[in-house]
Amino acid sequence: MARLRQEMALVDGHKGGARLPLGIDSLDQALAGGLALGRVHLLSGAMQAHGAVSGFTIALLAVLQHHACQQVATTSPPKTAGAGDNGLIVWCPASQRGGNGMLYGHGLAAAGLDPARLLIVDTPSPSRRLAALDDILRTEGVAAVVMEYDGVQKSADYWMRLARRAQLAAEESGATAFLLGAPIGGSGFETAWQIKPAADLNIWSNSNGLQHHIWDLSLQRARGGRPYICRVGWQAGGNHLYALDHVDISTSAPVQAELAINQWPAKAAGSKQISVKPLLAQGWPVVTDQTPPHAIAQ
Repeated sequence: MARLRQEMALVDGHKGGARLPLGIDSLDQALAGGLALGRVHLLSGAMQAHGAVSGFTIALLAVLQHHACQQVATTSPPKTAGAGDNGLIVWCPASQRGGNGMLYGHGLAAAGLDPARLLIVDTPSPSRRLAALDDILRTEGVAAVVMEYDGVQKSADYWMRLARRAQLAAEESGATAFLLGAPIGGSGFETAWQIKPAADLNIWSNSNGLQHHIWDLSLQRARGGRPYICRVGWQAGGNHLYALDHVDISTSAPVQAELAINQWPAKAAGSKQISVKPLLAQGWPVVTDQTPPHAIAQ
């Protein structure tokens, strides 16, 4: 079966690059071994209403960054991680974030990302942002690109052509791209996800004070893999995704998992938006998500 998938992927133009296991066996199997690196992934959801899409993206980036640092540490002879080893993360945020809140610097480190490796590109026009995706992916020293496309309305043909160009650029450079926004009808992406917060769980904490974030994921398409639905948790700062329960579309069989955790509020009361520019002026990269309460702008 694995050989057949490889042959089908080659026919589809996939060269079988590196994959990043996410640590959840059932999800990694649906992804044909893990998240494909050097590819373009579509992550969609109601970004004007919540930060789940951005939050899950941050979790993926933290896993990616942790994996890259481990590879650097295990090289012979060992060397110190630098910008050329695991590269920069370029984030192009939307101009209007709505209920998602503003990107906030201190949440970045709390979520497990290294602030020194994040570069924010502020371009108000979503069309100009998308047009620059190829060039950003081909830029030397870039490990990943996060591109928010707002609610821009484009034809399915436009998205297919954009996906194809971006895939070629990602394959050449090895950088991984994540497109974030409202659901679209385009195809050609390596994976297509829909993400929403687990409304009945939200942000939790265990007895050790470690914060957890819970998302409901729908993997709608995965090249070489299969559709899959699951609920996952993220331990902030621990670079750890885990399954709470999952439903395999092929069997519709839910699997439960228990955690000794207590509920936290999703956001601290009285939260307000702040300007990103002062954070950048202070040298702070920025972050957003359904993050811990202290990571939301107060």
